Amino acid sequence: MTSAIYHFLNPMIERNPKDIRVINLSVQTFAEFLDTIKFNYRNLNNLWTLQTILKLWDTVFDLQIPELIAICERKVCCRMTEVAFEAIYVRANRYQSHAVLYKARRFLKHLSVKADKMRLLSILTFRDFLSIIKDDCLRVRSEDIVLRSIFLWAEKLYKQEGSSGESKDNKHCPKRRKLDSYVPCTEENELNKNSSELSQLIRASRYGLASIACLQELSKHHLCQKDEIAKLVITEAINYKLDRDTHGYWPPFTYPRNAGLFFLVGVLADKDQVSVLTLEPLETNIGSWMRFRRCPLHTQITNLTVFDNELYVISSTGFESLIFVYRNTRWNFVLDLPNKDYIVISKGNFIYVIDGTSSRLKCVSPRETPVLRSEIKFPDMMRNPESALDFDKSILIFCSTDYVERSSVVSLDVPEHKWTDGVTLKGSAKNLVSFRKETNYFILQRDGSISQVLRKLDDSIDFIFIQRLWSIQSALRGAFIYRDILYVFSNTPLENLCLNGVFGLFWMLEYWYQEQEACTFLQFSILTDEDLRTEDESDSDSDEDEEQD
Repeated sequence: MTSAIYHFLNPMIERNPKDIRVINLSVQTFAEFLDTIKFNYRNLNNLWTLQTILKLWDTVFDLQIPELIAICERKVCCRMTEVAFEAIYVRANRYQSHAVLYKARRFLKHLSVKADKMRLLSILTFRDFLSIIKDDCLRVRSEDIVLRSIFLWAEKLYKQEGSSGESKDNKHCPKRRKLDSYVPCTEENELNKNSSELSQLIRASRYGLASIACLQELSKHHLCQKDEIAKLVITEAINYKLDRDTHGYWPPFTYPRNAGLFFLVGVLADKDQVSVLTLEPLETNIGSWMRFRRCPLHTQITNLTVFDNELYVISSTGFESLIFVYRNTRWNFVLDLPNKDYIVISKGNFIYVIDGTSSRLKCVSPRETPVLRSEIKFPDMMRNPESALDFDKSILIFCSTDYVERSSVVSLDVPEHKWTDGVTLKGSAKNLVSFRKETNYFILQRDGSISQVLRKLDDSIDFIFIQRLWSIQSALRGAFIYRDILYVFSNTPLENLCLNGVFGLFWMLEYWYQEQEACTFLQFSILTDEDLRTEDESDSDSDEDEEQD
């Protein structure tokens, strides 16, 4: 064996006499290692302790024997623990062991990361850290931990670089071992962007889920002050947290991780029930939808809206309507209003109830007392309101006209409550729904036409037609985009139709329908441990509530 090793290493030594390494491993241990391989012994003389495995790994790598390297790597992967992680990861990165690095990344993604474990993340290379932060399966109880880990990693890199300007991934970069073939990974493309590693890591996180205190603290960090893009990203999250005008919209940087404290759902009002469609994983059978606890006072739900991340329901009873809020797993009464068949939209400090019967817009303020703050009379040019859109600083109200294929649009500026003369929209305003993608607003009409809503330089409103998704008339009840999928709910079935995505807007369309009279479909966030029920359980709870009442 010694002779074979000598003949293997001798040409290397003659070429480069300085490239001589001392093997810190006893002959007996190495012989036991070879015997274990030969006879397939698994626990010979307690050979597979962590320190022994690491020494064997160092030895076989120096000898450059691919078969022995692969065996050691498999043993190292079996020893992956929190205590051993740093020693294993440093060697794996030094030896460019893709198998062990892959195992290390999976280990961290499934580890419940707490504040005291941030040190494990700080030793990672940029590519590995980016891969872990982007993963939805990362188990972390607070995004504060992720952001603080990013700045801890960046601080360590900043100190290591000093005045050399070298990147941590390039500094002391080892030679690629002979048995590896180089396959570029997708994360490497991130390195080519004209932005810093700090800003790329922040944008890969769910920075919108971090607490306002954490965001404000990190915005003052000296590395954030020096990095314009990083500061803009953190400021974006702070502005989102402080925004009290927008309700019921969650931008991509607030999407929850799979193991988070809450998750986003689609919420549907159907008769006297509020049902929930989980978006991750997506249910494939509408019969498996879950339901909120039934309220015995809900006779016919006509509207849903989200205000301050709470779900509000308007239920019609005869010639009046009752408003309820879902809070602490129960429905709480808020206000009663005359008439019914409203259009409801939340913006700024109010829930706006558009009452076509009285030609007035009622301003309901759940944050203040009295709840009903004021009423605004419709302008003369506004008749037959059908739907409404929260757009920028305004509420756009879409109204029917005497012409079936022509609608009028009236704008109400908020909070000034100033009416603006309307514009004309091609197509019907009935069953029109709206959705948003980041800072872009869109409407979807019942004939399948998608148009983008724009504000011109003169402050007027314009609609740019994009594409028509179907050719029939659909009784739409709501739409929203989540993870580049457009979710649509309607009371009209669309069967045997191929519904494609729209390039640059969404890559897939999920069309749900129920032929009964559902009223509203929108996006909402609920806690992971929320008290949701199946249909049978919900009916049973309703009977119990009625008996108690």
